[in-house]
Amino acid sequence: MVNTQRSGILLVYVCSFIFALFEHPARAENLPDPTRPPSEPVAAAASGASAAVPSSAPLLQSVLISPRHKVAIINGETVKLGGMYGTAKVVKISEGEVVLNEGGNLQTLKLFPGVEKKTPQIGEATDPTAKKMPHSKPSAVRKEGQ
Repeated sequence: MVNTQRSGILLVYVCSFIFALFEHPARAENLPDPTRPPSEPVAAAASGASAAVPSSAPLLQSVLISPRHKVAIINGETVKLGGMYGTAKVVKISEGEVVLNEGGNLQTLKLFPGVEKKTPQIGEATDPTAKKMPHSKPSAVRKEGQ
């Protein structure tokens, strides 16, 4: 009789576990591809731009830099350094921005408009809450047999 009770309890636990699996099915998240350049409406919404921004405003989508070439993709158009985007000349391409010169007016297009890159200075902690460790003198190394 004891074995029957144990097997009955075990059956209840197994069935409960199986039903729990069916109640909460595993779902794959629909995540965007981080390497894909954003489309205009998505990029404008992500940067906090209002709907009043004209759709013809240049949007920097990607930057390709090699030792021999610098290329930017602006609104789906590939433009080389020194090339023209519409009536503006591309005067600078760096890893995070492109500068256009249109009639003496410089316009900077940021790859990630809401992100500002900061590089720590030598001796500066990367975590602002981190405490600096005091410098100590190196201890003398003792050789075996001394």
